[in-house]
Amino acid sequence: MNLQEILHPITTDVFFNEYFEKKHLIIKNRNRSFFDQLLSIQDLDSILFSQTNHHPDFRLADHSKTEKPDSKEYTIKDSDIIDPLKFSNAFENGSTLVMSGLQNKIYSLRKLTNELETFFKHKIQTNIYLTPKKSQGFSTHYDTHDVFIFQFEGSKHWRIYDQPVLLADKTTPFNKEEFIPGKVIDEFTLEKGDVLYIPRGIVHDAYCTNQNSGHITTGIIGKTWAEHLAEVLLEKSKSILPLRKFTKFHSINENDKNEEIIEVTNVVTELIKKLQQDDEIIDDFYSRQKAIAQGQLSQIVNIDCINKDSKIKIREKNKFRMIKNCEKIDVKFYDLKLSMPIQCESFLNVLINENQALPIHKIHCNLDDQSKILVTRQLSKIGILDIAS
Repeated sequence: MNLQEILHPITTDVFFNEYFEKKHLIIKNRNRSFFDQLLSIQDLDSILFSQTNHHPDFRLADHSKTEKPDSKEYTIKDSDIIDPLKFSNAFENGSTLVMSGLQNKIYSLRKLTNELETFFKHKIQTNIYLTPKKSQGFSTHYDTHDVFIFQFEGSKHWRIYDQPVLLADKTTPFNKEEFIPGKVIDEFTLEKGDVLYIPRGIVHDAYCTNQNSGHITTGIIGKTWAEHLAEVLLEKSKSILPLRKFTKFHSINENDKNEEIIEVTNVVTELIKKLQQDDEIIDDFYSRQKAIAQGQLSQIVNIDCINKDSKIKIREKNKFRMIKNCEKIDVKFYDLKLSMPIQCESFLNVLINENQALPIHKIHCNLDDQSKILVTRQLSKIGILDIAS
């Protein structure tokens, strides 16, 4: 499931030109089973009763209470471990069940977040909200990150308010005590299969009427220009002399001051241009992702079984980077790197341009079959290839 499938019939171009970081978007009237393969109540049941879950990743929310529910009411005695019976029973008593970070526990959510992270080049996290009918988990608020809401169960009624905090971030956190929402400017109900996008700073709330609700909130935990530049400027100052000069607030020769300002401005301008394509930043981003190479352990165990009839293809082309360096090629995949002879380039190019799994002996390149098998085994060790014998 990729962003274009999620946004359909809206194109990604329309989304970025008209909605992204600007205004909310509702996508309705889709196939009601659209999210069935992504998440179900049965999946959450399994997580609750087969894994050890901890507060505050798993917590309760209840708008009707003046204080947050006490975690002692749904954790095992003298611990932060969730008691699954107490936690699930709280739903019957009107509380919203909040389950954070399930992309680390459910493979389908990991695939979704990896796909979105690859597209946006920002960290993505998931929060799952189960709200009982005639209940509301949270009061009116805004978030400091953009969110996609995927309604996978039941329905929920939403309200969007005027007076947003434009592009709210860590410097403008939501303060319930000091906040007064504007008037309601939009009101709608999300049903199973519907999607909602809300930019950070847009004021909203949601509540259930006559149905229970289950939705996934997928948050874009992005880095702003300010955050990127702060990191880059400090790092680059190690090698760029003008950035290490003191700012001149005292009285000096005006010409010298202007020359220094121009020098620093040019340096910063050049850094901004390079920021979007900075290989170090991209490598650092991929190094923090968790791979979705399910089946890799089996391939490693059976690596000696690879032969000329084994069918192979690249698992995730958008994570695969190939850099030519003199007489070798550096192949990168997530946080792993493999250096290969330049002669392997034609073999790799066939795989990059092919979407179907190919038998090794049918990959037409300048390598013989035995060399192809050796290269395949090397690539397999770092998870790049999906192999079927």
